[in-house]
Amino acid sequence: MNDSQGAGQPQDDVILDATGLTKVFGSGAGAVRAVNGVDLAVRRGEIVLIMGPSGSGKTTLLTMIGGLLKPTSGSVHINGLDITAMKESALPQVRRHYVGFIFQSFNMLEPLSAVENVEVALNLAGRGGREARAKAERLLEDLGMGHRLRFKPNDLSGGEKQRVSIARALANDPKLILADEPTANLDSKHGYEVVLLLRDIAKKQGRTVVIVSHDHRIREVADRVLWLEDGRFKEIGRLERDPNCGMAIEGERGHALTHEGQTYYFCSAGCRREFEETLSSKQADGESTSR
Repeated sequence: MNDSQGAGQPQDDVILDATGLTKVFGSGAGAVRAVNGVDLAVRRGEIVLIMGPSGSGKTTLLTMIGGLLKPTSGSVHINGLDITAMKESALPQVRRHYVGFIFQSFNMLEPLSAVENVEVALNLAGRGGREARAKAERLLEDLGMGHRLRFKPNDLSGGEKQRVSIARALANDPKLILADEPTANLDSKHGYEVVLLLRDIAKKQGRTVVIVSHDHRIREVADRVLWLEDGRFKEIGRLERDPNCGMAIEGERGHALTHEGQTYYFCSAGCRREFEETLSSKQADGESTSR
């Protein structure tokens, strides 16, 4: 099992399993191998961030995983279902029920309100009437958009549009969320809010989240970061988990602290200081108890 697959968890927990994925555009001397034999297994509740230079094949890989683009070779299983073996006519149903997409351009329907944009995803999956409207409203309210339900896209900020997009992606309770540059069109504040929402989707709702992005802020919440270049995954710096705030960081770039033979890494000096204070408090409590 390579780094792109993860380790130490049961195979029956795998929601996404891509094997030998390859996509070649063109033929003969002009052929371009955009994705070249990629393997990727992602488990329930896991956040995987795929990074890499422009033109490295990230979006091509994501669209193949989501059943929007047929691979030249290889297979994609979502929750055990081999979507690459299915007829083209069957794929829309798979995308509606198994996969939620979040795009950087939001892809909202301009004539519709925020709640109608979410509701339409439910309608396409065969759910309508009051039930669909109630669920659309509940999803938006859960994302802090209860006061904007009737607003049209032109009246929403970029961050609000992305929250609508996230609600729409969650509408049919998919097991897999695919996000393509979800923070690219957002300012720093709203971008970070979306990062935290994606973390909650994975950790609190137990969904599998795969993100393609250049945004290094997402590394803070990712369980794994994979680097795609020339259509293949390459090694990236080892990630450590900050024991104080839980953010993922590259060990060599973090603030280190060694305590009783174990080295901890922190995203900031503040987190390290809080951790040290907690250790001191526990030590003081232990000494008090021993007396």
